[in-house]
Amino acid sequence: MLKRSEPLARQIAAILRREIIAGFKAGQRLPAARDLAARFGVNAHTVREGLSVLAQEGLIEGRPGSGTYVSDLNKQRHVAVLAEADISDSGTSYFYRRAPQQVLRFLRDRHVPVRLYTGHLAPGDDPPSGLTCREFISALERHRLCGVVAFAPHEIFDPWGEKLQRRHIPVVGGNQACTGRVAHDNAQIVSLGTNYLLGHGRRRLALMEYHWPEDRRSRFVGNFRAMMAAAGIGANERWIRRAPTPCAPQAGWEEFRAIWAEGREKPDGLLICNDNLFPGAVMAILQLGIRVPEDLLVVTHFNKGSGMISPFPVAKVQMDPEAYARAAAEMLLKLMRHEPVEKERVIPYELVETPGAAAPGEGETRGGHGEGVDGHGDAETRGHGDAIPSPELVTV
Repeated sequence: MLKRSEPLARQIAAILRREIIAGFKAGQRLPAARDLAARFGVNAHTVREGLSVLAQEGLIEGRPGSGTYVSDLNKQRHVAVLAEADISDSGTSYFYRRAPQQVLRFLRDRHVPVRLYTGHLAPGDDPPSGLTCREFISALERHRLCGVVAFAPHEIFDPWGEKLQRRHIPVVGGNQACTGRVAHDNAQIVSLGTNYLLGHGRRRLALMEYHWPEDRRSRFVGNFRAMMAAAGIGANERWIRRAPTPCAPQAGWEEFRAIWAEGREKPDGLLICNDNLFPGAVMAILQLGIRVPEDLLVVTHFNKGSGMISPFPVAKVQMDPEAYARAAAEMLLKLMRHEPVEKERVIPYELVETPGAAAPGEGETRGGHGEGVDGHGDAETRGHGDAIPSPELVTV
């Protein structure tokens, strides 16, 4: 029974939509408008309004002089690559700008119909209550999607991932609510970086990371503390800094200066767990006149291909956005073909050392209070008024 409190045409469209999806085949003819009008107890004009809604969705098509037929949705459906981050914002991580485009290219090269859907989640924004890409939601509601590769925060995507699975649409991404999951082994950032620093004789280690949401924020720090404890050293809590907004203009700069100002003793090793913090940390290191790697050995998270440069040698814990994209696209194609596929695939990091990243004689003892900086451990005062020579840029 239709409810008089709601638009009759939309109610009719909703009923017919469910029936078409559940039991009609492509090319099947719908009952005539007058027959539908008699069924619903309305006039033919109201029925035609409801059919118009379904036609706009691409669910049906009218053939003059013949009638109304169910469209072949398989010819209209496509894979959606959803990038919720604002990929036009230069502050957005290189990974979220590169990986979606590479999924798009991979699928197009295999002649898979695919479209990119972009949201407007800016760097540093709190996750909104829902998806920001309205076009993606519209495509889903119009039954245009046959698969999804998602790059979106789990807080806003998980309900949609569950909805996609209920509609038997395979979805791949880093979220738990995906049919197949492709993840980064982020624990390697700490394990590879910390082992590198300890292996080169550094014992006073500092760490900078992004302030993750509540359920994830201690991931890096917890691993770091455990590794330092295992080495018999213990972590200096004053040298652990979390940036609330890693893509902000001064992110990294403020965190490193806060570390260096924490007392007379200075760290001799630095692990940066987010590549967006690296440029700001570089500026602070140069302003303070710290010699790298002699006085401070630096290891940073890095996205391969980003073109990020450094005025001094650093070691990189590197991940490859293109490897992630390829794995996600391959997994989705297998799911769409109903082939066996692993529930989760982890993309590893690798440590890449640029020439000169570690100073000669790394095993030698250095002053326990940072005397290597200027003899008194007060490098905080350097770089204020003194000209800093322009260093040679080294691509990392």
